Amino acid sequence: MASFADLVTKELSDDLVWREQELAFMRKQLIVAPVGSIQEKTLLRANLAMIYAHYEGFCKFALELYIDALERLKLKRKELVWPLAAFSMGKLHKVLCAETERVAFFSAFINEFEKQLEEVAEYDRLPQIANLWPDLLHDWLSRLDLSSEYVTNGHATLEALVYNRNQIAHGKKLMVASRAELDKFSEAATLAMHEVAVGISEALEKRTYRRHSFVNTILGHAVR
Repeated sequence: MASFADLVTKELSDDLVWREQELAFMRKQLIVAPVGSIQEKTLLRANLAMIYAHYEGFCKFALELYIDALERLKLKRKELVWPLAAFSMGKLHKVLCAETERVAFFSAFINEFEKQLEEVAEYDRLPQIANLWPDLLHDWLSRLDLSSEYVTNGHATLEALVYNRNQIAHGKKLMVASRAELDKFSEAATLAMHEVAVGISEALEKRTYRRHSFVNTILGHAVR
């Protein structure tokens, strides 16, 4: 019988496969287009728009899937590594940020902190966004304690991908310079997508979301 981690990994893999198949089909159409032709220019724009669509679509799907998986595990906050435990305390964070009186702030912090560590973690969902800028993706990977090496390394290219896609979506006469330039966007997006997929799969398989110690102190939770 397949494990919980295997089932989630299969969902990730299935979603990634159909997206990559569609991108491969679009790339084949470009390959046969005469260099410098109107057909090539059109397909360069269409390929860039599709690359972005699948980059955004897959990353959002995968992160939501991981959040759902974590909630299905029904782990208490004290059982989680600190980045995830902290992320799940979003409501408490908002309450504390709104408290301007120092004594009331300290009282709420002391009384609620230990209580929330004993509760089953709940997580915020990704906001409804129009653009998945690399800074935003990096932020969510950090909240979920997932690697973002390739997102960081490809930051400039991913940022250009989002910007150029917006120009196309808004009807601007943006031209992709060449197939080589398009391939840079494709590589950066693909590496980011695979990093998200592999990070989630490994986190569930190796259970890296769990703490090594359950000592209920701030210092204890600040280290793994």
